[in-house]
Order: sequence, then C-alpha cells, then structure tokens
Amino acid sequence: MKQKEGNKKGWSNSVKKIAIGAAVVLISLGGVAAVEKAQSSTDKSSMEKSVDSPEEKMKTEAIQQEEKKEQASIHKNEEQEESNQASQEKENQAENSVEPNQSIEEAAKQQNKSIPDMKAEEVKEKEKEKVQKEKKSQETEEKKETKPKVDEEEKADKENKEEKKQENVSSSPDNKQEQASSQQSQNQTTPSTPELPTAPSREENQEEKVVYLTFDDGPSTHTQEILQILDAHNAKGTFFMLGPNMKRFPEATKAIVEGGHEPALHGVSHDAQQIYQSKDTVVGEMKEAQDDLYNLTGVRTNLIRTPYGSVPYMKPEYLAAVHQNGFELWDWNIDSLDWKYKDARYVNGVIHDIETKSFKEPVILLHDKQTTAQHLNDLLDYLSAHGYKMKPLDDTLPVVHF
Repeated sequence: MKQKEGNKKGWSNSVKKIAIGAAVVLISLGGVAAVEKAQSSTDKSSMEKSVDSPEEKMKTEAIQQEEKKEQASIHKNEEQEESNQASQEKENQAENSVEPNQSIEEAAKQQNKSIPDMKAEEVKEKEKEKVQKEKKSQETEEKKETKPKVDEEEKADKENKEEKKQENVSSSPDNKQEQASSQQSQNQTTPSTPELPTAPSREENQEEKVVYLTFDDGPSTHTQEILQILDAHNAKGTFFMLGPNMKRFPEATKAIVEGGHEPALHGVSHDAQQIYQSKDTVVGEMKEAQDDLYNLTGVRTNLIRTPYGSVPYMKPEYLAAVHQNGFELWDWNIDSLDWKYKDARYVNGVIHDIETKSFKEPVILLHDKQTTAQHLNDLLDYLSAHGYKMKPLDDTLPVVHF
C-alpha cells in the first residue's frame, strides 16, 4: 500500500513537471509572437513615415524626372538617327534645326558628327539654296522680259495701223491714183478690203424727241391765240374739229391749214347718244365733217377722233366700219385734264406724265378753249427746254388706241 501511494505521488509529480514545462513553452512562444508583432508594427510605421516624408518625395520625383529626361534624350537621338537615314531634303532639315546662335562645334557635338562633315554639309546646303534662288530669279526675269516684248509687238502693230491710216488720209490725189492703180493690179489676184463706214456724229446718235399736241372741239374764238403760241415755239399741232364749228369759224379753220397744222375730224354732234347709235351714225358724222372741211379749205383728211374717245363706245363693228370707209381712228396716251381743272394745273399734270410714263412719242389730249390757251405757253416752254419737237399727226404714223 505504501508502495502504491509512493508511485501515485511520483506520477503526480511527473505530470506537474510536464505541465509546468508546457506552460513555460507556451509563455515563451507567446512572448516571441508578441515581440515579432511589435517589431512588424514598428517596421510598418517606420516605412509609412519614410514614404510620407517630404524629403523622400522630392528624391523620388527627382529620380523620376531624371529618368524622363534620359528617356526623352534617348527618344530624341532615335529620331535624329531615323531622320539621318531619310531623304536628303529631310536630312538637311534635321541638320539645320540648330539654334541661330549655336556654333558648328556645338551642332556637331549635338548631332554626333565631326566638325569637317558638319562644315561640308553646311557649305553644300548653302550652295543648294543659292542655286534655287538663282533659278527663281532667272524665271522672274524671263517673265519680265517676255511681257514687254509682247507689249512692244502689240504697240508696234497699232503704230503700223495708225501710220497706214494717216498715209491714206494725208496722201495726195496723184498718190491716191497710183495707189488705186496698184490696188487694181493686186485685186486681180487678191480681193480688196472694204472701207469701214465713218462713225455717225453725236447728233445722229441721239434719237429725236417728238411730242404730238392734239386739240379737240374747235375751232373757237381762241383758236387764233393758240396758233400764235404754237408759231412762237415753232410747234405744229393737230386739230380735231367739229363740222358746225368749222362753219362758224371759217377763218380759224383756214388758218389751221395755212399754218402747216394738221386738220382732223371730230364728228358733228359731240353727243354720245346721237353719234354712237350705230356704226352708220358714226361713219355718217365723220363723212359730214369731212365734207365741211373740204368745202372750206379744199383739203380732205381721213384722221378722226370720236367724242370721249373710242372706249367704251366704239364697238368692234363700229371700228370695222370706219376702217372700211378709209378713216384712221386716233385716241391719246396723255390726258391733260384741261377740261377738268380749267387752270394751270393741267400743265403740271402733263409734265408729270411725260416724266413718269414710258411713252416714246406722247400724244397729248388738249382742247381748243380759253383756259387751255391761257397756260399753253408754259407747257410749250417746258417741251422746248427739254428738246422736244412738236409735230402734227399724219396718216403714215402708227395710230394710238386705248
């Protein structure tokens, strides 16, 4: 029993020793891990401090800049080597990309070339530029020389032509005869050049300005006054007269014819309800007025103007009837309105129409009465000042219709 108890105590002591030893090992291992963890933390903090340090950043950036410069220098040298292997023109451009103040030695050093080669290439380049400049200047001179030659030839041709013209003009009759005989001999083999017509004078180039003054409803007690105003302006008019008025004022009727004016017919009644009853009434009144004129003056006319104009009264069959009986019907393209205003305003109206309307030869409607005669001189003064010739109508002119 004692022996068993002793064995139990020995086993228990052994177990305790083993447990103590294991605990010591565990403690030591935990200490080492803690130490390593602390050291790792210290190293990490020191690394972070070193990275975040401004001095370290500057050093890193400086290193990076130097690396970039080295890469740029390498890249530049590669580009220069490639350009040196290209065409001669590109090589010259690459070699000439030297700063203005840079010496040949520096350029040679920069481009990795010897100084003699650099000088030789520079001389070669200058010679090439000189040749190009000389070539351009030579081309410019050739152009300048060619143009004066052409101008001189044209000038010489013109002078020769002028001399020939002057010789033809200034030649004497004897010389002209000799030239004519020699020209006739030449004409047997070659045709002669026709003479150019002389240029028309300035007066011939200007078209004549004509205006036709027509007076209706006469003659009257104011006809002689109107004729005197016309004579004072060397003007001629056309008088569309009524049969009864011609009989009433035979002297005025004769004065119209004798003064070189054109007598014309205006019918008999001057009443729209009477004259426009039919085509026969229109023709009948015109024939009666025609006979009255002939009986007084011995002159017969076929120029007529129907009262109030051809529109709207002259129907197509009326127009056909007067034409079949040999009459020429006239209207007008400018109405003076002297029948309406009965004062000087009609003059301004005529002037306005002449200046604004595009009638080549105005045919102006006027009336043989007192107010027209009173202001007629003003109208004729305007027409004379503006170069108009006042002529009478005749049966050769194209008639004016509405």
